[in-house]
Formats: sequence, C-alpha cells, structure tokens
Amino acid sequence: MFTLILPVAGRSSRFPNMRPKWLLTMPDGKLMIEKSIEQIDLDIFDRIVIVCLKEHLEKYTTELMVKDSFFKTTGREPDVVILDKETTSQSDTIYQAIKIGNINGAIFIKDCDNTFRCKPEPINSVTTVDLNNIELVDAKNKSYVEVDSLDVISNIVEKEVISNYFCCGGYSFSSSIEFCNTFENLTSNSEIYISHVIYKMLMNNEEFIRKSAYDYIDWGTLREYRHYCKKHLTIFCDVDGVLLKNGSKFSENGWKTQGIIDNLLKIKELQKDGFLFLILTSSRPETEIEYTINELSKSGVRVDRCLFGLPHTRRVLVNDYSMTNPYPSAVSINLERDSATLAQFFDD
Repeated sequence: MFTLILPVAGRSSRFPNMRPKWLLTMPDGKLMIEKSIEQIDLDIFDRIVIVCLKEHLEKYTTELMVKDSFFKTTGREPDVVILDKETTSQSDTIYQAIKIGNINGAIFIKDCDNTFRCKPEPINSVTTVDLNNIELVDAKNKSYVEVDSLDVISNIVEKEVISNYFCCGGYSFSSSIEFCNTFENLTSNSEIYISHVIYKMLMNNEEFIRKSAYDYIDWGTLREYRHYCKKHLTIFCDVDGVLLKNGSKFSENGWKTQGIIDNLLKIKELQKDGFLFLILTSSRPETEIEYTINELSKSGVRVDRCLFGLPHTRRVLVNDYSMTNPYPSAVSINLERDSATLAQFFDD
C-alpha cells in the first residue's frame, strides 16, 4: 500500500486576509492543491488523502466540492481526513491523518504550496532541489540535507544552509507505523518538523536516500505566489494595425493583409513558456477568423480565442482586483496604427 498524503491543515499565515492557500485559484483555474501534484504520476499511489481543517471546509467550501474538483482535475477521487482543530506542526498533521484515516504501508508526503517533477517510491527518502538550479526561493525557510557519494543522507537540518540540497516538500516513509512511533518518541516545546522525525530515524540507524526533483516552482509565500501569477497574461489584442496591417472592406486587398512581424515575434516570445493566453479582438467579420489565424500561425503565434465582428469604437477593459490579484489587475496599451512597437510595452 502506497499513500499520497496532502497536508493542508495549516493557518496559511503568510497569506493574510484571504482563503487558505491550498484553496487559492492558480492562473489556469486549478486550485493550488491540484496544481501542486500535476507533475507527479498519481497512478503509482493506491490512495490519496487530503488532510484539512473542519473550519476551512465550513467557511470556504465543502468536502464534496473538494473531492469533486480534485477528481475533475486529476481523475482520482481523494479521501478527506477532517481535523477538528489546528495541529501543532505538519508532522503532527501527518500523525493525525495516519491514525484517523487508517493509513497503512508506505506514505509520500507532498506540500501543497509548490510543484515539482519526481518519481516517488515507497522507501525512506527526501526529495531535494539544488539551490544552483532554481530562479527564486526563500532559502532561509528551507531544510537542508547532507549526503554521501551514494546519496545516502547523513544529516538533515531545519532552516540552516548546510549544503546545496534543500528539501522541496516531498518526503517518503516506507512505514506509516514507523513514522508514528518516531513522532510519539519526540518531545519538544517548539514545533516538530518532518525533518526532526527524519533526523530521529537517522539516529536510530534508519537509512534515507536523497531523491532529485526537477522543474520546481515555489508558491510558499505571498511574494512567490504573486511572482508566479504575474508571469501569466491574458492579452486582448486587436488585429488590424497591431498584428496585421490595417485592413478594410473598402481597400484593394480587403481584410487579406500581412503580418506586422516584429509585433508577432513579441507575442510568440511571450507564448513560448505557456504563460500567455491570446484573445483576438477585431471589427473584422467572423468570416475572416480562419485567414487571420492562419496568417498569425506563419509567425508561430497561437490564437486561443477570437472576438470578431465588434463595433468600431473605443474599447474599455473593466476588471476587479484583490489581495490575490493586486491593483492594477488590468492595463491598456495604445499603439500607433501599423507600428512595430509592441515589444517596448512589455517588461521582463
């Protein structure tokens, strides 16, 4: 039996005045908890367990809605372990989940506030990322491991940089019973981290292996979450005079105009990492959608939606803003007709 445990019973203190972070909506519409496991093959698990607070379900959603959303996104229906009150630590949350949820066999614990690619195994292991291979991370808030030449872990320390390898929020234990026994033997006046459980097991001559993670993205703080969301754009882009030379039903070539290459190349560049959703707006008739899409595709531009047949009027974009979608949540760009200056208006 191999169980994936997703502990989300914390207070999300780094995300003040908003929903618990595991229920936040990501740019693609998935919940953060769903986004966090999209790079992991869920078929290797016999069971998936979400551990959450009763208070969060009562205030923001329901158990049924969580299960339904998770199933629609992943194709797997999770079990939900509901805790009546906040636990003392993540390791305590896992302990309660194992006891209440009757979890047997090996477990893989995955944080909900990041995503990475790895291959979990039902063994004692810690999933890590090399600090040298990532863009943005709050290094001081991580735990770190020391390993030998065979990637056997010799030490694990909380919030102290002792190597390049930090624990990225994926921990495997070959026995849920052994996890519980070790946790019960730990006493502390401060928070007991999962790293403390692992360190105790290391001292008891249990072996843990370092496993590598790839394509790591962290959303653990509001700053990191916003940094990630800010990379994603939905662009409502006019066709005539911006992406294609201005056309008209009265002109010689009608709507069959050529692309403005520099502007198209900028859109292509923004699309390369999958962070741009492109909606074309135009007063062109809908009969011209096929030609327009084909013309843009010659420069490698992908069109996601088309709004054609619009009135030839001034356009106003109205949008809301919030803590998770900060002001200004909408901006406007005005280009001189047929000018190749679009790139000047996009910063890094």
